[in-house]
Amino acid sequence: MVKNHIKRINAPKRWDILRKENKFISRPNPGITLDFAVSLNTALKEILGKTKTTKESKYLIRYKQVLVNGVRRYDEKFPVGFLDVLSLPESQESYRLIITDQNKLAFVKVSDVESKIKISKVYKKIALAGGKMQVACTDGRNFLMTKEDAGKVSTNDTIVYSIPDQKVTSILKFEKGSTVFLYQGKHAGNLVKIEAFDGSNIMFKEGAETLETRKPYAFVVGKDTPVITMTLGVQPAGGKKAKN
Repeated sequence: MVKNHIKRINAPKRWDILRKENKFISRPNPGITLDFAVSLNTALKEILGKTKTTKESKYLIRYKQVLVNGVRRYDEKFPVGFLDVLSLPESQESYRLIITDQNKLAFVKVSDVESKIKISKVYKKIALAGGKMQVACTDGRNFLMTKEDAGKVSTNDTIVYSIPDQKVTSILKFEKGSTVFLYQGKHAGNLVKIEAFDGSNIMFKEGAETLETRKPYAFVVGKDTPVITMTLGVQPAGGKKAKN
């Protein structure tokens, strides 16, 4: 049986929390790897500072509106994952969970228009009966498409869609020249452009230096510029790190 809490000292290093303030911290419900998610309680209390205690978080969640990707949630342990949008309609605030160049999970404030946009990375396609295709994404989302539409999507591409209705609006191709966010590996937190492919790796530039990383570590977020906010500070160009 999954425990309700984690010892702070053993919590993922990506969680930007005080390790010695208390002994335990809320564990998010199963479904998303802990390196890429926090519970609603942790988001509200530890990261955003909207509440001071778990009791206050429970009250806010149950008696006020707290939305994750446009859907109201009532469980303080509900997981908020990488690139999910947490909205507080009463205060008209929305935040997206990102990874900083310090390899920490953090929330960046986004506009009302952007809060209705979500992106997911494709990792496989499954043929279904009736000529349909299921396009599965790394964050657990699945899209049902015709074979014709699914044929336009490849592994490692990114699907841009509206929330909460999950209507697909565009496809970002994993190709040379695309802007990608590196969310794993030692270069995590960088926005770079794909310069070339080398087997299972991508090549990119950081300043004058050409570097490489694995394809699974790269998440396409736009062609010339990201379609969503990916940094806490000014969006970098040419592979420079964000000012966090």
